[in-house]
Amino acid sequence: MFISTTKGPDFSPPLPLLSSRASGDDTTPLDLGGQPRGAASSGGGGGDGRHDDEVVLTEFLSSLMDYTPTIPDELVEHYLGRSGFHCPDLRLTRLVAVATQKFISDIASDSLQHCKARVAAPIKDNKSKQPKDRRLVLTMDDLSKALQEHGVNLKHPEYFADSPSAGMAPAAREE
Repeated sequence: MFISTTKGPDFSPPLPLLSSRASGDDTTPLDLGGQPRGAASSGGGGGDGRHDDEVVLTEFLSSLMDYTPTIPDELVEHYLGRSGFHCPDLRLTRLVAVATQKFISDIASDSLQHCKARVAAPIKDNKSKQPKDRRLVLTMDDLSKALQEHGVNLKHPEYFADSPSAGMAPAAREE
């Protein structure tokens, strides 16, 4: 699955690979047209690739009925309903749940990579302050960078005030 927010007149998303043909043991990667990846598509014809795609899609959609996603169906239906999308087909709801789970997994993985890169970077000022405890601490900056790579701009407040008088001089608080 490819998720991209890049748009423009020349934008053409890459085609995902299908792992194998449904009818045999041939594991040659296929594009969405059913052709081997890199092969020129024939202008006329057979339509055999389209049939294979339909078989693979049908098998995948039927397997969603047996799959219990991490994100509950009720939660997905709630947010789909809030966006104005209502569909009685449970397979479609689970498909959205699987796509959401993959998106969250990609964000978490990218955030971890940013965190590891930040920890691995040497400290310039004092080399004796290298931490002995090598635990990773995920920060909002790591999460912001990962989300930005996926087209989500996250702006968090620079300062958090937990009370109306937070950050004020002590004399001003007493008033």
